[in-house]
Amino acid sequence: MSLKRRLSDWLLLLAVRYYCLVRHPVIMAHAISANGYFPNPSKPRLIGDKFLWRKLFDRNPLFAVACDKLASKKYVIDQFPELNTAKVLWTGTDPDEIPDDLLGGDMVFKANHGSGWNLLIRKGEATDNARLHERARFWLARQYGRRMGEWGYSRSARKLIVEEMLMDNGRPVQSEYKFHVSGGRVAYVYTSTGGSGDSQHYVVLDRHGKAFKPTPDGQGCEIPYTLPEQFAQMVLVAEKLSAPFDFARVDLYDLQGQIYFSEITIYPLSGAGNIRVKHLTTLRNEMWDIRNSWFFTTPQSGWRRLYRAALKRSLDAKAAA
Repeated sequence: MSLKRRLSDWLLLLAVRYYCLVRHPVIMAHAISANGYFPNPSKPRLIGDKFLWRKLFDRNPLFAVACDKLASKKYVIDQFPELNTAKVLWTGTDPDEIPDDLLGGDMVFKANHGSGWNLLIRKGEATDNARLHERARFWLARQYGRRMGEWGYSRSARKLIVEEMLMDNGRPVQSEYKFHVSGGRVAYVYTSTGGSGDSQHYVVLDRHGKAFKPTPDGQGCEIPYTLPEQFAQMVLVAEKLSAPFDFARVDLYDLQGQIYFSEITIYPLSGAGNIRVKHLTTLRNEMWDIRNSWFFTTPQSGWRRLYRAALKRSLDAKAAA
């Protein structure tokens, strides 16, 4: 690459960096707070930069599918008709229309267009209708993720959902496996040994099921762990569901020998790059190649076309070094 081309690319990438700061100050400020450094979304190098870059530039239509709870269920069933999902008992926009018998317990009341917007209602416990209505009004009045730049949620229909609660031996299912997948291949899996509070221990599994427990030095020590019999199948499911994404987190439940779909997450922890096990942060970053993203594989126009070309040359040079 000629010196003139390198200088031109450097200036363009610098201009895009300042554009991001001026055009999206709140999103940039959140990234600084979440990651502890001043990010560079115009030339993403660290994992936090990549999540920020995704928020600002990548408009993969499938992000909207993943962020929409109802649409993601359809996407999953189209891919794996045999895969289980929690049954949707009702959906609508007015909580007054929910049949009374559905509020008897062991159900989840949630919003279709947000993350963490849910209420668990257990059988035998009185339903707080005032709280339910208050939450419903709050959810329906808001577009989740706008402030943090989570574009995918902006395309989701604003709906309320009543869904069956997945139960395991009389309590909500605990065995959730979070598959972090880059380029269609599982980088690692994050799960919990169960329990709550101080009795809950988190375990990291590699693609083959070898288990590690996070340690204070941020590395992890190998520990014995009993894998579900269908773990290998869960890996295949996660990799197939995430194949159209350059990076995604696919959450699956193990429930009495059956695999249940939970969700596909595009902006885990709202795009915070650093996690408690440092070498996993590095692994996730190394495996995530944004050149496989929608932004790079779909024609762009205007200055974004020039920016994409300059960024690709930079990334190609780094990969070849």
